Amino acid sequence: MLSNTSFRQIRGNPNVYQGIDSNVMSFSKRVAISARFSCRPLMYSLPVRRLKEILSHTVPGSTLVSAEELPSTQLPRLYILTMSDGQKLILSFAPSVSTRVLRHESTMLSAEAALVSFIAGTDQEFGPGSTLQASNAHPPRSTELFDLVPKVLKHSSNNKELAYPYSIFEAITGTPLSALSIYLSLSERRLVDKQVGSMARKLASLTSPSGLFGPVSKVLPDPFTPASSSTAKKGSTTWSEAFHSLLEGVLRDGEDMSVLLPYETIRAYYRQLSWCLDAVKVPRLVVLDAGSETNVMIERGSADGTSTPSRYPTLTGLRSWSQGVFGDPLVSSCFEDASEGFWQGWSEGVDEVIEDTENTETRLLLYKCFRAVVSIVTEYYRPRPDSSRKELEGRRRLTSALAELDKKEGALKRVRSSSTDEDSSKRLKAEEI
Repeated sequence: MLSNTSFRQIRGNPNVYQGIDSNVMSFSKRVAISARFSCRPLMYSLPVRRLKEILSHTVPGSTLVSAEELPSTQLPRLYILTMSDGQKLILSFAPSVSTRVLRHESTMLSAEAALVSFIAGTDQEFGPGSTLQASNAHPPRSTELFDLVPKVLKHSSNNKELAYPYSIFEAITGTPLSALSIYLSLSERRLVDKQVGSMARKLASLTSPSGLFGPVSKVLPDPFTPASSSTAKKGSTTWSEAFHSLLEGVLRDGEDMSVLLPYETIRAYYRQLSWCLDAVKVPRLVVLDAGSETNVMIERGSADGTSTPSRYPTLTGLRSWSQGVFGDPLVSSCFEDASEGFWQGWSEGVDEVIEDTENTETRLLLYKCFRAVVSIVTEYYRPRPDSSRKELEGRRRLTSALAELDKKEGALKRVRSSSTDEDSSKRLKAEEI
């Protein structure tokens, strides 16, 4: 592990930050779509005329009135669009080409659009133009999750229309939990955690349609690409293989940026304990960052629907659905230091969805290690004002996970050694007889 002095030396190296887009950390402004001079900063970054033309086909009978770039910790650039009929839409732009992204983030927009369409059952309702065909009606795959996922109106994975890939959704209500958590009472926070647990359980009830494991981008077909030009999905036949791909991807991201990490130690633990992952036979739907406070959206409402003082927080969905994976439900960040409220919501399900419960602790440690590495490497790819603190937190979690894995591996070796000795003793006795 590195000392604090080493951290400061590394973070002071300007080469580490080469190529970072300063726009990622800039604050946005609300602007009206007009010819006034105050609109020019947004108009240069957002092709308004082309956007109006796209919206005229996506939302017939309504025109764009204003746009507001939403401050967000999410990687895509988000704009809230106000239409002439009062409807609110969300425009999600891929990050600029100068923004460094991790390997698993490269297809975030298409993965998000495919996942919400899969949950809503609209993945067969899109034509070659990537616009929702209202004439077709397919029931949602999960009626309980239907209100939590945004409705995707249009998605484009190419750079021809707006210079970057983009998606247009109906806006969801709510505020990130990170902005409201300090104002919630213990009982209110418990209620939020319970709703998150219930959502995670409902997600896990959905399984891979192909029976393959891996990220949504590899398992689900792209409903916005014509069948003639779509490529075959390349999911994994085992969860251990799919998780190894995720883990190895972020380790290589770290190596590309010369991030000091115990790469070989992490790889060795995976090789020694991957057999625990092979026990997962059913590829269930997971959103990796479903437990992140910056991703969980909540809204305060009243129990009777009136404006009474007794208000309670309600989960309205997630800000981003881009990190969907078909695999072990335990890989979600929800299960790291899960609260009692979360377990209460999770346990409301009837069917058992966690496989091989005897080795869940080992799998959780491997997943904790993976998330810690992601958090560390991300701070090198996209530095923020508090990156040093976040990196240190990630390294502490990684150190803790590796120490627990070391204990776990030693215990497993002792168990296997005693089992081997017992079998050898039985064989010797049998030979004596």
